[in-house]
Amino acid sequence: MLLLMPASVRALEDRNNIVWNTRQNAQTGLYTTKNYFVSQGVSLNASALYYFGDVDNEGVAFSGGFNENNLSYGGGLTFAYNLPLGNHCNLRTTVMGGTLRANNKVKFESLAEPRYDFRKFNSIIIQPAVGVQYYPFTNAGFYVYGGLAVTASIITDYEFYVGKNVNDPAGLKPVEGNTFGILPMLQLAIGYSWKLAPSWTLSAEIMIQEGLIDTHYMNLDAWPLDAKQSSDGEPHGNSWGKWTDRYGKEHIHWNDGWFQVGLTITYQWRNCETCRILNNYNGIKVQHSRKRR
Repeated sequence: MLLLMPASVRALEDRNNIVWNTRQNAQTGLYTTKNYFVSQGVSLNASALYYFGDVDNEGVAFSGGFNENNLSYGGGLTFAYNLPLGNHCNLRTTVMGGTLRANNKVKFESLAEPRYDFRKFNSIIIQPAVGVQYYPFTNAGFYVYGGLAVTASIITDYEFYVGKNVNDPAGLKPVEGNTFGILPMLQLAIGYSWKLAPSWTLSAEIMIQEGLIDTHYMNLDAWPLDAKQSSDGEPHGNSWGKWTDRYGKEHIHWNDGWFQVGLTITYQWRNCETCRILNNYNGIKVQHSRKRR
């Protein structure tokens, strides 16, 4: 490639390499030009997860208040790999493992007229994802993130009361068991990063993960049931719009997901070849544009 370049371009390339190799990095330890949080590196994350979906709420998260039974303390552990994508962005690929759980019984214990449509589940989740982490401000740690993921939910146990004997709780029999779901999801997050050392960064992040569909075996929580799971031989719920419970009440259907709050520690490469090439290319463009003037 170098043999095909004009001598002037090769000279600029060599000059930029000299600047690159002698550049002082005591403060940032990085080689990017626009934001020093953009860099090649690996990350480890620990998070708390708060489930929302059909098992707990009726359309809107927190509609019945905060439910501690939906919180998985330290329920997520993420491994991430970052690669520079321009001067303000990291391409972030992650593999996450964690747990989800929910139990809506606590919402109905204080009601004057008891309800018997209790639901609960516990699951283990595994999630590969890819997205872009964008730092809009130069030398500032604030970022926004958007990505796509596929979540495998290994539902270790679920328990739903969906029988026809709605006025006789003693006659109700739970539908229970274990199953497996897989779900495509959208990820949106905001975060802030702090430099701890030349190659180390700490980040705090708040994320919402929203399922893109919610059908039998494409969910996080085993609901909606299919005919094989249902005690009365009929599926409960559907993919879109509203669904009707056994009391005849309509509910707004909301796809499964969770809120995630966590801390991330990142080690970033000091010798980032991708960043070096990017810097040299930008430097050559700037110097050529000046010559043309």
